[in-house]
Amino acid sequence: MRPPNGESPKVLEVDRLSVHYATDRGAVIAANDVSFFLREGEILGLVGESGCGKTTVAMAILRMVQSPGKIVSGQVRINGRDIVSLSEQQLRQIRWCELALIPQGAMNSLNPVTKIKEQIGDAITAHESMDPTALRRRILDLLDDVGLPERVYNMYPHELSGGMKQRVCIAMAIALNPQVIIADEPTSALDVVVQRVVAQTLLDVTSRLGVSMLMIGHDMGLQAQMVDRVAVMYAGNLVEVAPVDAIFDRPCHPYTRLLIESIPSIEERKPLRVTEGLTHDLRNPPPGCIFQYRCRDCDAECRSERPQLIEVAEDHYVACLASQEKAT
Repeated sequence: MRPPNGESPKVLEVDRLSVHYATDRGAVIAANDVSFFLREGEILGLVGESGCGKTTVAMAILRMVQSPGKIVSGQVRINGRDIVSLSEQQLRQIRWCELALIPQGAMNSLNPVTKIKEQIGDAITAHESMDPTALRRRILDLLDDVGLPERVYNMYPHELSGGMKQRVCIAMAIALNPQVIIADEPTSALDVVVQRVVAQTLLDVTSRLGVSMLMIGHDMGLQAQMVDRVAVMYAGNLVEVAPVDAIFDRPCHPYTRLLIESIPSIEERKPLRVTEGLTHDLRNPPPGCIFQYRCRDCDAECRSERPQLIEVAEDHYVACLASQEKAT
C-alpha cells in the first residue's frame, strides 16, 4: 500500500450521482446522491453487500448503465470534464485512454472466438495508429507487465486459467496508460491462491504506472491489504468514507462495524457477527436513516431524520446521527 496522498490532485470526482431502474411498480433507487473523489495515485475501495449499488456506480461513471437504468442526476468529472454530458463519440475517446475497466468475471468479458492478441490489439488500434511489428511488441510487453508468458499472445481465452484471463483483462485496462482504472470485484471468481496473485499484479501495475484505481468488492480483508481509503455503501447510499487505517481502527457507522466483524479471525475462535433483517424496498426508502431496519442502536430520531455524510475527523465522513453527535 502506498503512503497517504495528502492533498494530491483529484482525478475523478463523483458529485451527487443518482441512478434509477424503471419498473412497473416504481423506480428502484440503485444509487442515491452518491458523492466521492479519487486522488492521483490513490486506490479507493468501494465496499458493501451484494445489491448495494457498487457496480451500478461503476457503470454510471463509465456511462454504461443499461436500460431500464438511467442516470437521473449528478456529475462525474475526470480532470474537470463532466462525463455525463459528453456525446458518445467523446466518450469513446476517453474510454481506455483516460478511464478503463477491469470487469467482473473475465470469462464472460473476453470474446471466446478471438485470440488474446486481437482483443488487446483492438483496444490499442481504436485509439492509436501502429504498424504490426510495433503492435506485437506492445502486446507482448503488456503481457509481461502482468506476469503472463509470451505464448498467451496466440491463445484463445478458453485455453487460459481463470487467473490468467483476469490478468489479460488487467493488461487490456493498462494498454493505453489511463489515469483511472475501475476494478469491479477483480478477484471474486478466483480461489484464494489466485486471488493473491491477481491482487499483487494490480498493486504492482498501479504503483509502477501511477494509476488511480476504484476497487469494488465486498471482501473487507482484501480491501484492508490493498486500498488507501474505503467508501462503504449500503442500499444505494454512501454511509462512511475514511482512510483504511481509520475505518478499521475506528469504524463509526454500525454497518461498517458489522462488515469488519464478519471477517473470520485466524487468531481466535469466535462466532461471526451477522447482519439481521433485510434491506428495505429500494423503490420506497423509509424516512430517516436507511439502515434503521437492521440497526440495533436505532432510536426515534434515526427513524425521522435522514443523516447526511458529514466529516467527523480528518478525511473521515459518516452518515450516522449517533456518531456525528459523539464527534461534536
